[in-house]
Amino acid sequence: MGTGDSIAGGMDLISALPDAILHIIFSHFPTNFVIRTSVLSKRWKHVWSDTPTLSIDCSEADPDSLNRTLANYSAPRITSFDLRVSSKAQDIITLLEFAVSRNTEKLSLDFRDDCVCFYSFPGSFYTSSSLKHLVVDSGVLNTVHVSWTSLKDLSLSFCKLSDGTLAKIVSGSPLLESLTLHHCDEIGNLDLSEVMKLKRLDIDNEGPTTIVAPHIHCLRVRHSHMKCSLVDVSSLTEAYLNIYYSNCYYFKADLAQVYVLNMLEKLQNVKNLAFGAAFLEMLSLAEFCDIPFPMLKVEVLTLETMIVPSVIPGIAKLLQNSPGVKFLKLDLVNSKMISDWDLNYYLDLKGLDQNQCWIPKDLDFSTSLEPKLMTSFMEFLLENTSEDNTSQYNW
Repeated sequence: MGTGDSIAGGMDLISALPDAILHIIFSHFPTNFVIRTSVLSKRWKHVWSDTPTLSIDCSEADPDSLNRTLANYSAPRITSFDLRVSSKAQDIITLLEFAVSRNTEKLSLDFRDDCVCFYSFPGSFYTSSSLKHLVVDSGVLNTVHVSWTSLKDLSLSFCKLSDGTLAKIVSGSPLLESLTLHHCDEIGNLDLSEVMKLKRLDIDNEGPTTIVAPHIHCLRVRHSHMKCSLVDVSSLTEAYLNIYYSNCYYFKADLAQVYVLNMLEKLQNVKNLAFGAAFLEMLSLAEFCDIPFPMLKVEVLTLETMIVPSVIPGIAKLLQNSPGVKFLKLDLVNSKMISDWDLNYYLDLKGLDQNQCWIPKDLDFSTSLEPKLMTSFMEFLLENTSEDNTSQYNW
């Protein structure tokens, strides 16, 4: 059998696959690529139109071909629709209404193109009984009514929306279980007390100054706002906290210490805690300034940081105030740290000796090189583990 016959035989085998299998294969490719494959087999000519997944990038499709695609698409229900909108999209409302009309279950909208990043979503966008997962990257959300009765997972990034709009969104999403807010910086007060099924909250960068979320079990906060307050997170079982920093951080250092310790106070009963490097550095400064630390009931403690002198006093104080730790994990990552200049300038302002501050008395370092520092730090942990302590260390 020649090469041509082998290829033809292979194509015949693929063509013989059931439609359901072909749909699974097609779901891993952009829709315009899938449409082009229809020339390979007569049977494939219309199979793409029944595939319950769509992936459309408007920057790669002219308006006429996009209209033909929508007109020829015949699947009554879309399980997953990825849509990237660009300046070439002439009728965005039609695209959104198409997604709603086909009972889309998972919708991902990318409006990051500079020409559409401030697009204001129409009222029809906020009503769907089929939508379960929604991801929106950029755009303006402003509505008087929301009815997403099946929505379980909502992720908003770089979106402009007010406290009132977000309140309407969560009120109109009674089944919401997971909420992600990344760089949605106009939100002030985040009140999720009425969202009974919400279990996971993920916040990144500036955002709410107060968080009321009594029903969530998992909280992830990477924040740069110095006034963020955890008002009610009484059901938490797992939390990750870190902070962003900027140049001249010493201007905010006093406020940051109060901020991180107030958050720590609200996490006293949480069993699974994780902290990032900048958060640990703020704990170190708080230790130098003799700010009281709360006692913690944490059992699983994860430290996501590099091992550098500026985090060690904070880690030491955490361990001292966490007598119930059973499992300690050091996740050694290349972290964004507060600059040494800012940290040391702050210590100078406080009249503190830099050389005496950074290394706890129990540690004897002759160099700050990382291998030596890591070895000494591990010895410090082991020496400070009592005989009846059942802690495990995972590096």
